[in-house]
Amino acid sequence: MDSKQFIQQELNTQEGYATWAASYDQEDNALIALEEAFVDQLLEQVTYHKVLDVGTGTGRYALKLARKGAKVTALDQSPEMLAVAQKAAQAEQLPIDFQLGSLNNDLAYARDEFDLLISALMLCHVQDIQHAITEFARVVKVGGHLLITDFHPMSVENGWRTQFVQTGVKYLLPTMPHSVNDYLNALTNAGLTIQQLIELPVKDVPAGYMPAEIMHANADQLFCLLILAQK
Repeated sequence: MDSKQFIQQELNTQEGYATWAASYDQEDNALIALEEAFVDQLLEQVTYHKVLDVGTGTGRYALKLARKGAKVTALDQSPEMLAVAQKAAQAEQLPIDFQLGSLNNDLAYARDEFDLLISALMLCHVQDIQHAITEFARVVKVGGHLLITDFHPMSVENGWRTQFVQTGVKYLLPTMPHSVNDYLNALTNAGLTIQQLIELPVKDVPAGYMPAEIMHANADQLFCLLILAQK
């Protein structure tokens, strides 16, 4: 996904985000640039007051939703990423409830607790997405929504990985080879109704976020997956 040559190093997800946290928000991330505008459009279609952001990272959506007056709980397994998010929330005096936790365990929330659950660019790091999505469905209220965004399986199948570069080293994180049907089946098995499925190609990445030769060579490759579902 990058035309330059770097020393490569594999990291597990925990190590990767611990290393990436300090620079995560400063980088030009092509996948985030592509994803965010469409998430904003989808969020305009749903109503919410109480929100759970699973895999909040540095708090991209937790901060955005809290600014709109939502009561936000934000969960992540990386203390380093959460620290960045907490600092940003404190700077804006946003009362977000940040919690450390992993999807290896059941979510520590009651059934039918949230109007909206958002999980952005995270399930590609989770091996058992059926368990994760079943837990998502459990804690969302009847009539509430689940919004998932992720690295598109076509890109993963073509060898693209979650990655970042620091001081001449390209760090590669585990990126699971889920199929689109894996996501859709997990959602329907959990009792959710799929309302929108959006698949965005590389050619839709905003200018300046990806080397031109990479964009040209992979223009029609699907890069970002977005799914809006309702309970």
